[in-house]
Amino acid sequence: MNRLVRPKYVIVGPTLVMVAASLLGCGKTTDGGAVPTTSLSVNGRELAKEVPSGFDPCVDVPAQVLTEEKLGSKKPDLTEAPGGVVWKGCDWVYLGGGGYAMSVRMTNLTVAMVRDRKFPESNEFTVGGREAIAWRQEAGRSTKDVCDVNVAVRGGSMEINVVNPPSRRETGHLDSCDIARSLADKIAPSIPGSL
Repeated sequence: MNRLVRPKYVIVGPTLVMVAASLLGCGKTTDGGAVPTTSLSVNGRELAKEVPSGFDPCVDVPAQVLTEEKLGSKKPDLTEAPGGVVWKGCDWVYLGGGGYAMSVRMTNLTVAMVRDRKFPESNEFTVGGREAIAWRQEAGRSTKDVCDVNVAVRGGSMEINVVNPPSRRETGHLDSCDIARSLADKIAPSIPGSL
């Protein structure tokens, strides 16, 4: 199964399934049982214990971006998955209800950890001088309404999740990955260079 540890979003609906065991590393086995490692890992890569600090999506996403994109009704979100994967940030919805929903979170998952999963339709690019990857949980027509972009930061990534069902009268004709990449272009320059 090629699933990334992922929370179920309250605002944006049931999008991606949480399957922590497929990503989280265990130590060597002894007597038929797994011995937990002292450090957390995903895909054999060390996982930071905390989400990166220095950029708070709930405060640092530029107000101009939210205004231009017609996003409001901010809702803070902290999600912790089994094994130590954490997402911390905020969710926004399209004002008036006719468009997409966006989540911007800092996570201790790195771009390399996401790349290692070889998700369908994953696409690597650079934004604001940072490594980034756009990806969908699964391939196929029914999943075109959901896309994630992870932008590299020290100790993890900034993750933008867009849910844009075709039924949305103002944005439903747009590809969710095009929206997510555009948002990354607008938000990534606000991430401090030290991060």
